[in-house]
Amino acid sequence: MRSRAGAEGVVDAQVTIWGLSGETRVTNEAPELAGVTLDGVRARGSPSGLESKGPVTRVRATVLGACVALVAGFLLVAQPAASSPIGEADHVPDPSVLEGDSGSPIRGDAGAAAQKKADAKKDDAKKNKDAKENKRDDKAKQEVPLPPPPVVPDGLPAEVDPLPSYQGQYICDPATKPGTQRVADLIRATYPDSRSIWVPRDCSSGGRSEHKEGRALDWMINSKIPEQNAQAESFLQWLLATDDNGNAFAMARRIGVMYIGWGDEIWESYTGRWTELKGCYSTQQSSYDTYCHRDHIHISFSWDGAAGQTSFWGGDPTPAPFCTASRTPATAPADPGEGLDFVPIAAQRLLDTRSGQGNNGLPCRLAARSSGGAGTPLVIDVSGRKGSPGSRVKAVAVRVTTLASNSPATLRSAATGVLSSVVVNGKRELVSILPVATDGTIALTTDSGATHVVVDLLGYFVTPGEGDPTEGRLLAHANQVVYDTRVLNQPLQPGEKRTVDVAVGATTDGPPAGVLLTVGVSGGEKGGRLLLRRAGDKHSPAAPTISYLRGAAASVPVIAALDAEGRIILVNNGKGRVDVTIAVQASAVRTPALGALLIPVTPVEVRRATATLTRLLPAPEHGDSEGTTADTLAARSQVSPSGATAAVLRVSASATKGGEVTFYSLTEPELPSLVVPRQARVSGLIIVPLDSRGTLRRDVVGGVEVTAHVVAYLR
Repeated sequence: MRSRAGAEGVVDAQVTIWGLSGETRVTNEAPELAGVTLDGVRARGSPSGLESKGPVTRVRATVLGACVALVAGFLLVAQPAASSPIGEADHVPDPSVLEGDSGSPIRGDAGAAAQKKADAKKDDAKKNKDAKENKRDDKAKQEVPLPPPPVVPDGLPAEVDPLPSYQGQYICDPATKPGTQRVADLIRATYPDSRSIWVPRDCSSGGRSEHKEGRALDWMINSKIPEQNAQAESFLQWLLATDDNGNAFAMARRIGVMYIGWGDEIWESYTGRWTELKGCYSTQQSSYDTYCHRDHIHISFSWDGAAGQTSFWGGDPTPAPFCTASRTPATAPADPGEGLDFVPIAAQRLLDTRSGQGNNGLPCRLAARSSGGAGTPLVIDVSGRKGSPGSRVKAVAVRVTTLASNSPATLRSAATGVLSSVVVNGKRELVSILPVATDGTIALTTDSGATHVVVDLLGYFVTPGEGDPTEGRLLAHANQVVYDTRVLNQPLQPGEKRTVDVAVGATTDGPPAGVLLTVGVSGGEKGGRLLLRRAGDKHSPAAPTISYLRGAAASVPVIAALDAEGRIILVNNGKGRVDVTIAVQASAVRTPALGALLIPVTPVEVRRATATLTRLLPAPEHGDSEGTTADTLAARSQVSPSGATAAVLRVSASATKGGEVTFYSLTEPELPSLVVPRQARVSGLIIVPLDSRGTLRRDVVGGVEVTAHVVAYLR
């Protein structure tokens, strides 16, 4: 039965079987026994209709115990986990400590005045609470010595991490994060008889809560039990103490604590003090013990803390700050007109937030707003760069890499929307075609936590010029093999540099300006890396690199600029021989009549194994004002009913045991589009020549997970 508060404040009890919930307890118990204990039947009361867990209640009556046991057994068999033991919303700070324009916390005069008034109002309630506290319990607590606090790792730096700003729950990803798990393990190792620790919470349960992001824990410990209260005080005093170097709240900062709820009060890192929690000074009834955090300590962590990136776990105590706005970018994509030519270039690094390259030399991290959602964008001026084709640039081919991320998130482009997912403490690489905005920029945002970003420029898509020798028009070749060391019986030797001619599509106007290749490696004697660059160019950190494992096969799409003779250089940066196969997906031919213009589109996911381009990208209705930035296949139809000769796909694939992915329209090509090694992830651009109906087909061999989006087409 659901508990309700009556007119006289009488609160009915609600019997709950602990463990039948959507909130997972961090425990060393066997999974099938987690949460099912002799103390598993607990009374829960709630003030004003809010559910909360009350003190432990043992059912001693034999008949009642039997009934409850029968009900529990039925529920354990018949009912899935659905609700959390502690389902109230977690803390959301006063608006005066939320972000200002820069995304940083503020506390202005109005907020300070409001806080002063609130503090004065609460003084009476606090005094009333203090007066009513049980003196006998206080004396008992004083007689219980505090147990030793957690052991501090050796070699901690003298510097401590900054106090976290408020970072409210925004996404749904309740899996326990690494730093949260480590703190739970630390508590358990320090206080062996401590009660259960809970982390995840079902996203449909209760209000806003960092439990739903796996970065909050509830340590079930009771302030009314002297021995347990002593453990809590030992831990909290250790967390909030000033260290020998004079750093206030040293261990809380090193662990990444954002706020703590305990014993009617809340400590916030962004204010640095304890204040009353949700009016709890004046609600001392035992039915409010959970609501007021008297029977558990709640700890919410910053994203750095949750990811285990703080100094307590070996992280940098001085992480890069969050990026600030350099300018407000336009969000409307530039009009591609009738189509675009391609200007391949030697890969250039546009942005590296780790070093500050592309950001006036200032290292920073791309971050979400404090309250969640897209934060300050990173803006990159593309058309205004030295050596760029200027205002002719309407789109770019780029490689975007996220790394050292502290949160699962979504990376977005201001002009086209979702680019890729971001993973905690991992690296994600994506090659795509991005339309530039009307101001000649591309802009990136993330919606949760913070991440470093690296952006490499691979080429420009421009309005056609007057025979510019650096550009060409794309001609699709359906993965035509042009080089294979296995056929030649000439594997690439360790450390060898080899020049290879890949000039498919050469005409009297000269060899192609660049190519989109599929580069495969196989038969490696040892693991290593294959580097690829234009003949004559020096090594660049932005140049394409293909990692390979001993004996394993892999193939990756690569965009490459060519020298005046249509050549590239391969470098085997490994300690053993390896075979290399090169196929040409498309070349940027210098004779315009042979090639096709590229039309960038808002990315559309290809979900089925067989699809048609016209269904994925329908023609706009009559009078649609978005026709210049959306697909206009039917209106521009010149070659086929679909209006396209080829589709350009942005593809990412991952596999635990390895596999292959092939995209085609009529005839399956000789080589697969991607070969994914075991425990690896591969991404790139794939150009698929189309039949007259614009059919796209996908074959998958092995356990490969594939995500594909149409980002452009050729016409």
